Amino acid sequence: MSARTQALPDVARLARRALERDVAWRARSAARRLVALADRGLATSGLSHAQFILMCLIASATDDTVNALAQRAGLDQSTMSRNLDVLVNAQLAEVTTALGDRRRRAVWLTETGLFALARAIRVASKLQPKIESAAAQGWALLDSAKRDSARENAATPARRS
Repeated sequence: MSARTQALPDVARLARRALERDVAWRARSAARRLVALADRGLATSGLSHAQFILMCLIASATDDTVNALAQRAGLDQSTMSRNLDVLVNAQLAEVTTALGDRRRRAVWLTETGLFALARAIRVASKLQPKIESAAAQGWALLDSAKRDSARENAATPARRS
């Protein structure tokens, strides 16, 4: 058996360990599961979680420009524009040239959008305890898996070359 084929099982073990220890990976994985839960819960409102959050950002904004909204959401302006297009096409939001500066675009919710957001906020407020519980359980499970892995690694004797 060559040194290369002997190293392969170690790579798999090390990769598993890297995933177990990577906080960013665990957070991203947990976030995806939580967003899926939120999407299922918000389905009765007619909005996805992404639409709900974007509409909350629009409704609560002190600066109604697309650029300010993109910065607040942590997105680049082109990604924000694509997300806004979905709301505009559903007649939930309106984007127009800002007064005083034709290069800037302003965004706000339509009357239909405001009513849809109000409905979604009621649904989300009932859903929030379930999401918080799932988040707490998810982190506890991830921490438990990390402890189990650490015990397993400590109990496994090191390989000799």
